[in-house]
Amino acid sequence: MRAAVRYRILTAVLRALAVVLILRVLAAILANYPDYFPPNFDALFLLGREATFVGAYRPAFYLHIFSGPVVLFNGLILLSGYVRRRHGGAHRFLGRVQVVVLLLFVLPSSVVMSRHAFGGWPAGLSFLLLSAATATCAIAGVVHARRRRFDRHRRWMLRSYVLICSAVVLRLISGAAGLVGVPSPEGAYIIAAWSSWLLPLAVFELVERVPAHRQSRRPRP
Repeated sequence: MRAAVRYRILTAVLRALAVVLILRVLAAILANYPDYFPPNFDALFLLGREATFVGAYRPAFYLHIFSGPVVLFNGLILLSGYVRRRHGGAHRFLGRVQVVVLLLFVLPSSVVMSRHAFGGWPAGLSFLLLSAATATCAIAGVVHARRRRFDRHRRWMLRSYVLICSAVVLRLISGAAGLVGVPSPEGAYIIAAWSSWLLPLAVFELVERVPAHRQSRRPRP
C-alpha cells in the first residue's frame, strides 16, 4: 500500500511537470505566429525552407500550425479526471473534436510536410510512422469507447496523446542539441525525430505495467 501511495505522489508530480512543459511549449509555438504571416524564412522554424514552401507544403504548413495547438491543449482537458467525472457531456464533445481535428487536419498535414522534413527521408519516415501510430491509437480509442470498454478507451487515447506530445519532446531535444552545439544538426534532428515519440511511448508502456500502478487502479471493495 505504501508503494502505491508513493507511486501516486510521484506520478502526480510528474504529471504536473508535464502539463507545465506542454503549456510552455504551446505558448512558444503561438508566440512564433508573427513569423508566419507573411512567412519569415530567417525565423528558426522556417529557416532554409524557402525552396520547399511551395505547392501542397504551404497549405499543409498553415493547417498544421493552426490545428496542432488545438489537439495539444484540448488533450489536456480530456485527461482531466475532474472533467471526465463531473462533465461527461463536455468530455464526450471535446473527445469528438479531438479525433476529428487530429484525423482530418493534424495528421494529413503532417504527412504532406514529412516529405520535406529537415534531415531528409530518415526524419520524414519517422514522422510518417508517427502519424500512422497516432491515427491507429485514436481510432482504437474510439472503437473501445463505442463498445463501452472505457478502461481500454482511456489507455489508447493516452497513447494517442503521448504521441501528439512528440511535438513538445521534439522541441525540447532540438533546443538542447542547439545549446550544446552538436557538430551535425541534421543528424541530431534525425535522432530527435525518432526519439521524440519512441522514447515517451516506451516510458508509457513501462509505467502501464508497473505493479504499484496496476494496484492503485484496482477498484476498492
